[in-house]
Amino acid sequence: MATELKFPGDVDLSTSQRSLLLVWQSPATRRFVKVGRLDLLAGGRFAFHYVSEDAEDAEFFQLDDYPDRERVYVSNELPAFFANRVMSAERPSYPQYLAWLGIDQSLETVSLPVEVLARTGGSRVTDTFHILDVPTQLDDHFTSRFFVSGISHTDEAEGVLRTVSSGSGLALRRDGDNPGNPRAVLINTADGRKIGYVPDWLCADVDQLLVDGWDLSAVAERVNLDAPDHVKVLCRVDAVRN
Repeated sequence: MATELKFPGDVDLSTSQRSLLLVWQSPATRRFVKVGRLDLLAGGRFAFHYVSEDAEDAEFFQLDDYPDRERVYVSNELPAFFANRVMSAERPSYPQYLAWLGIDQSLETVSLPVEVLARTGGSRVTDTFHILDVPTQLDDHFTSRFFVSGISHTDEAEGVLRTVSSGSGLALRRDGDNPGNPRAVLINTADGRKIGYVPDWLCADVDQLLVDGWDLSAVAERVNLDAPDHVKVLCRVDAVRN
């Protein structure tokens, strides 16, 4: 895989067809920090660069794969740091995995692993990085898609989920008394039964929208009762500024 090291002004990120954020969780403070961005450019090339927020956390050091914080890394394949977080297409369970994620197997080859990363978060037990789709946030609108977290820690979740189907409306509620995360946001059924949580790395954004009085709505885009807990409920959140 050929990788070019370029100055920011020499890379046209306006041709980006999809953008993913690389988020790092500090082991000491548990704070989530946006540290980098991966773009799928026109022509099937990829560009990675650091974002400024990482400078606010003295614990974060640049990745071995990307030692220069001031340059943009352009490659003609999905970089190994990200590719290693995607299930191999050679595994027998791969077609079922894509079905759980709600991804069409006929999706263009270069876009498919990017879509997998966007929906799963690309987490690994060996580090504290997470990958997420860059939320669409304009002056008066916000949209994000993610899998519901914490289902395995929710009492009676299995029974509750049997009443939820693709297209079901969901409810969001701040959980300020949560000892693990004061900005935690609960995801409930429309009639108030708990399903799980907004993922930790997105909680601060959604919580701030609620604090600021935005009108939020949530829907279960896909429900996989036979899937592992971390890919059971694909949720989409839309918010409009009042």
